[in-house]
Amino acid sequence: MTTHSLSSRVSAALPYAVLIIVSAALWHFANRIDVAARPGQLGPDFWPKLAIGLMAIVSMVELVRAVISPNHSEAHGITDQLEAAEPLPDAEELNDRSIPLLLGGMGLCVAYALLLGVIGFPLSTFCFLVAFIYLGRFRRHGTIWAAALIGTVVLSFLFLKVVYVSLPRGIAPFDAVTDFIVGLY
Repeated sequence: MTTHSLSSRVSAALPYAVLIIVSAALWHFANRIDVAARPGQLGPDFWPKLAIGLMAIVSMVELVRAVISPNHSEAHGITDQLEAAEPLPDAEELNDRSIPLLLGGMGLCVAYALLLGVIGFPLSTFCFLVAFIYLGRFRRHGTIWAAALIGTVVLSFLFLKVVYVSLPRGIAPFDAVTDFIVGLY
């Protein structure tokens, strides 16, 4: 192995080594979370530690790959697909059609945040997903409604039964919908 090859491998591995050190520091701080978990539930330190642990594992794998791989500087995988993709539209065409979509998406996000406390998490999430998909000009109606329904059910289950987050119920009569969905789990 030449000196140039060794130095290029070390420079390719350096960011991952830094991320491993950052992961260790973050893990130290996550261990200082002092709230005890309720019986049968995950504690408040579980999710940060999971994210930090995954970051450390991925960094270690990439560090080893950068050191071992002879072609560490060549990106493979998704870049091959990107090179074969259709060319991007020019900037003028992109701006003409993207600004209204961007503003519409921002408006939907604001509306979602405002409606969350009024109609509750399940209904506002369902409506947001349907509207956002239609805004993106997808027009398979059955797929849109099914995806929004499945997405709402999965997110509700994830937040209620896995992460144990208290979701906004909404005001009457919308709180009855939230109560019904919570009762299903």
